[in-house]
Amino acid sequence: MNGSCLCGRITIRVPGRPDYLNACNCTFCTKLGAVWGYFPLSRVEFAGEPRAYVRADIADPALSGNFCPDCGATTHWAPHGPGRPDRAGINMRLFDPAELIGIELRFGDRRNHAGVEPRHHYREPTIFDGAGATA
Repeated sequence: MNGSCLCGRITIRVPGRPDYLNACNCTFCTKLGAVWGYFPLSRVEFAGEPRAYVRADIADPALSGNFCPDCGATTHWAPHGPGRPDRAGINMRLFDPAELIGIELRFGDRRNHAGVEPRHHYREPTIFDGAGATA
């Protein structure tokens, strides 16, 4: 699957459809305005050079938020620092919605999650319908 930022300077190729989409409610995700699909970072191809932002308000940030330096669109998050897993959250809003029809859309509740499994959701998962709404 192929996606791009608004201006087209950054393009992204992922190895297929994600297992699910995640609309997380944590501060990081909501302020980046993304709906994530997860892939091994080693299997994601980028053309163009996104910029990275690493939070300075927490002691050991695990992620960098990446974006297009021209249009500002969030492209992905990536692990920050050594020893992090080979996993990235790709902003699936940059892909054609028709390619995402039928994928489960989860609503992760990271604002109220204390790091204990299982992770909770702030509403029931649904299925993405391709129009930006859910069925």
